Amino acid sequence: MNIGIVGGSLEGILLSLQLAPHHDVTVFELDAEIGTPAWHPGYIVNPGLLDDFLTNEQRSFLLLKQCADGWGMRWEWLMKHLTIVAAQRGVSLRTRTRILQSSRDGEYIVVETSSNETSQPSILSFDRLINTQTAHQKPGGLHHSMNPEHTTDYPFEDSITWFGGILSHQHLPSPVPLSPELILPRSDNLTELWWNSEEYWTPEEGYIEEIRISLPKDKSNVSFDAMYQKTAEFLHYLTEIEEIV
Repeated sequence: MNIGIVGGSLEGILLSLQLAPHHDVTVFELDAEIGTPAWHPGYIVNPGLLDDFLTNEQRSFLLLKQCADGWGMRWEWLMKHLTIVAAQRGVSLRTRTRILQSSRDGEYIVVETSSNETSQPSILSFDRLINTQTAHQKPGGLHHSMNPEHTTDYPFEDSITWFGGILSHQHLPSPVPLSPELILPRSDNLTELWWNSEEYWTPEEGYIEEIRISLPKDKSNVSFDAMYQKTAEFLHYLTEIEEIV
């Protein structure tokens, strides 16, 4: 089958990796690079899950470090390397590309896209169109425009606003005020602090980087492990209900 995936989220990339051995898969992403900037906590419980995707050399870029809740890591490098693996496995990555509209042509879904620097076609047909767009604001407020009747939507959970801050280990107090939901150290001498409320601590010297993002309230559902499991369940649904094999 010819399958289009809308949105270069982790869910979209994981689905593309699992579908690519049996189907022609295209991922559409508005940004120039998938996974940058990293709008997500660098959090994994079982790094062994990465063995199916990354080499030891690629894993070294993640700067994994064990912590109370599992392991901290650099999420942007996880996304970069998963994207590289997707391309190596035959996934077509259409970055800096916006879907302008969708229509039906018999059994096929036809999408018209914006043009970019490449000579790729702007009109494509798919057997299935899977929507894995997240709610993050894109540059210029751009978004994909599709008829909802033409897509199978990924079942994202209800979300709330999280606040995240990155700071040096040397500026990390013990205990951290206002009890972060996640404390994620990395082996580059930096730590991510995450709160799932509007009450959070700010160090006197400030954070190296601050992030506000919509995520599931329960911290266990923001780990790579939980997202990997949910994409596997969604793929099973596609196999059973949508007859994607």
